Amino acid sequence: MKFMTKIAMLLVAITLPVTALLHTTADAASMSADSKRAKVVQTALNLKGKVNYVSWQDRQEKKAPYKTDCSGFTALVYRLANVGVTLVNRDDDDQAKVGTKVGYGSFKKGDLLFFWNSGSKNHSDVGHVGIYIGDGKMIHNASPSKDVIISNVNDSYYKERFIVGRRVIK
Repeated sequence: MKFMTKIAMLLVAITLPVTALLHTTADAASMSADSKRAKVVQTALNLKGKVNYVSWQDRQEKKAPYKTDCSGFTALVYRLANVGVTLVNRDDDDQAKVGTKVGYGSFKKGDLLFFWNSGSKNHSDVGHVGIYIGDGKMIHNASPSKDVIISNVNDSYYKERFIVGRRVIK
């Protein structure tokens, strides 16, 4: 009898994650755009303190503590939020081409915001990406010394370096 109980428990353990995944995927299809945006923001906030900034060559995004760069962070957030959006996860330049273009100041929660880096001579070359979380703020994996932080997009540093916003949740 103990053997059968163990087998039954193992079957339950195996099927629970699959069932949860199916429910989550179905839930994403039935969620409103605002609910998806809120879920993306909450997922990003929940990752604060659980992600270390590393160069793109050293990324590890399979389990916490995660190690990634800025574009890996945005892709990780969207993957974990499971809202039906999959981002290109290796290149912020490629992420800057998805979704619908959004002008400065017209941001909604979950929008991707792209900037050029201060050392770049080409001000149209994307060097950084973050996720808009509302109230003029974004969450982003900033640098090896800061990791995931929240910044004001209206600060002159970001405002001057803004290239484009992209809305990936419709």
